[in-house]
Amino acid sequence: MQKNKMQLARLLLFLSLVLIVLYATFKAVPARQIRIAAGPEGGSFYAIALQYKKILEKKYYQVEIIPFQNTDEISAQVADDAAHVDIGFVANDLHGKNTGSLISLGEIQLQPIFIFVNRKEEAAGRIQSFADLRGLRLVLPPEKSVTSQTLLSIFALYGIDRNNTPLSFLSIGSGIPQLVQEKFDAGLFILGAESELMAELAKNQHLALAEMKQQAAIVRRFPFLQEVTLPNGIFDLEGKIPARDVKLLAASISVIAKKDLPPATTYALLEAMWEVHRSSSYVNGENEFPKYSSTAIHTSEFVNEFYRKGTPWIFSTFPVAAASILDAYLAPLLGIWFFLSIYRVFIQLEKIRSLTLSFLAHLLLCWLRWGIRKGRPLSPLARFLVEKVESAIEREEQGLPEVLAELKHLKQL
Repeated sequence: MQKNKMQLARLLLFLSLVLIVLYATFKAVPARQIRIAAGPEGGSFYAIALQYKKILEKKYYQVEIIPFQNTDEISAQVADDAAHVDIGFVANDLHGKNTGSLISLGEIQLQPIFIFVNRKEEAAGRIQSFADLRGLRLVLPPEKSVTSQTLLSIFALYGIDRNNTPLSFLSIGSGIPQLVQEKFDAGLFILGAESELMAELAKNQHLALAEMKQQAAIVRRFPFLQEVTLPNGIFDLEGKIPARDVKLLAASISVIAKKDLPPATTYALLEAMWEVHRSSSYVNGENEFPKYSSTAIHTSEFVNEFYRKGTPWIFSTFPVAAASILDAYLAPLLGIWFFLSIYRVFIQLEKIRSLTLSFLAHLLLCWLRWGIRKGRPLSPLARFLVEKVESAIEREEQGLPEVLAELKHLKQL
């Protein structure tokens, strides 16, 4: 009966250990689904997300791209646990927004603010600064988009609002055709410099790409903006489009993610970002992006480590599941191994101490027996040594009973 109870206890202990290992493994291995909040289809955010998707799917991730017309809401969607969005794109100042649950994966590119005006307005020489846009019929992307929110902030500096300027907020697919049809005097867009849509507008004979003054002053007001130069002929070398170098304002685009994004998933995303953005573009040099982002959003330590040293060897060497388990439990396992090693050292030292005591006890007995055979009484030194060895043997849990009995007997002589 007792034996059956012991077997049952061992079985329950074994099953408990198996369940603990399975639970720990389940918790450590990340989900293989990634949801990306992007801009509308046809926009640059969506195009970048498609490039990420292609790379990540080669690493066996399932990627879902969620288009948003109102790109200004992307950060809130990523921060909202109920939305189940893992990463997204931002291009404006996030101060004052809820970013406590977000991290930045870095800046990925500069997207110029393209301002295309009707040739008639441009020929009159009236469009030299944002102030000159007041009163014109302007078309912008949807009002809650990053582009429009950025431009409205700039407009506010020049006193431009709906009261003095007709502002229309349309999707790119609707706004650009109407701009080409001259239903608007100017259109303002923030898109990648390589955008085919912007190249087509630049080549349109009825439109001109405007260069605004006071750009340096605007950059001082909005740190997420930079000045860039679109080179002469970049859209068409033979046709010299644009006909000169054009200085433009550009928004710095960053990728944000949930703070609790698993390390393996984070490194996979960072590697995809590096593969997509390390090449030069029309407005930035090779290997300029992606880069560490010192924005209002926090950056995690392993993101910083990636930009300093690249992907850690665990994640670059092992499959995702194995790497995640090692990353989660390597430190505690090493700690356990260290303490077990110390314990083994103590056990070995204890064995050495016991063997040494046994050797000294037998050596003392041999010396005492030799003295007795010679008829010599126990000297004070011999009695002192007997007492010390006797005391040491008595402290042993598994002592030397025969040796101890003989020592006590000899001490009585």
